[in-house]
Amino acid sequence: MVDMKKIRQTLVKDVMRTKNLKKLKPTDSVSTAIKWLCNNELTMLPVIDGKEYLGEVVESDLLKIVIDPRDMPTRQIMSEPMLGMSFFPESVRHVMRTHNVYLSPDDTLRQAAKKMYTAKAGVLPVMEGGKLVGILYSDDVIARLVKK
Repeated sequence: MVDMKKIRQTLVKDVMRTKNLKKLKPTDSVSTAIKWLCNNELTMLPVIDGKEYLGEVVESDLLKIVIDPRDMPTRQIMSEPMLGMSFFPESVRHVMRTHNVYLSPDDTLRQAAKKMYTAKAGVLPVMEGGKLVGILYSDDVIARLVKK
């Protein structure tokens, strides 16, 4: 049985992922991002410049670009001599999301679930004092609700 009291009392900091967080630099290649997403079974990678959180690269955005390159945020398509055309620009700065919705470590799971639902996001960064401190996936929230 789902314990609804848990969703109102459990905080994001009790559930968020903090260990071995993969972080991209804005100059990292899109191919690096794709490899990290695939090899680590992730759907989102944060983009950090020094200590500043710039945005995130999201798996579904990369899929949209494959379907229709005109969906790329900057509308930039880089040429590749061997293939004639590549769908992706060289760096992640051109494909990252910058219109971010953040969670706080002190948000409740109910607040987090509401932000995820409103933003139509299955994963959100957890920020504290302008710094990335963790990541929360929707399946982490669901798993916590049914955990005894």
